[in-house]
Amino acid sequence: MVMRIFTMLLFAALGLGGCAQQTHLAVATQPDVPDNWHMRVTPTDRTAIDQLGVTWTKARAAVPRRARAALAAEGPLLDPTIALPKPELPPGLYYCRLLRFGGRAGFATSKPDFCTVVANAAGVAFNKQSGASQPRGWLFAHNDTRSVFLGAFQPARGGAAPAYGANPALSVAGVVERVSGFRWRMAMTRAGGGAVLDVYELVPVTPKVPGSVPAVAG
Repeated sequence: MVMRIFTMLLFAALGLGGCAQQTHLAVATQPDVPDNWHMRVTPTDRTAIDQLGVTWTKARAAVPRRARAALAAEGPLLDPTIALPKPELPPGLYYCRLLRFGGRAGFATSKPDFCTVVANAAGVAFNKQSGASQPRGWLFAHNDTRSVFLGAFQPARGGAAPAYGANPALSVAGVVERVSGFRWRMAMTRAGGGAVLDVYELVPVTPKVPGSVPAVAG
């Protein structure tokens, strides 16, 4: 019963945003996806990934005084020194919340959208299904504490997201790390709105079973 409800939630999320399911299939069937992200990443994104520690330092230093309490309240999510083992995102439905450093607000968070992680014969696909910006692409293993995302944003005027690297204006990469039990983050190599750094919080959507008793954290 739990699996049936979870499956229903997953397919419901794939239907968000009108044509979300169709664009997901377009991304998930890209041919010839290499297992090694080093074979696919652009020089620009490779440099950005290598310099991500510097970007984190600049981003946190630029947070205005009025927003520092909000930054601290996020705990390990926005602590660049925390990266736990097993960074792989399990297949399923996720809440995706954008946290943006810089830009007009200096530091801002958004309401959660929905993302999906789907494993198939080609690899592991990551699709943001709702919200203003929708990165979609592939997840790659890197080391014991980090995975790498290579993808592209869905065009603002609609249509499927292009393959990574096909359109430099839409291509984007990210680094995925686990920061607590069932909480991940994806730090992007590009930020919108003139920001310094965009980070997505990724938390699995837990199916709600009627009549069940919520678990109590130990």
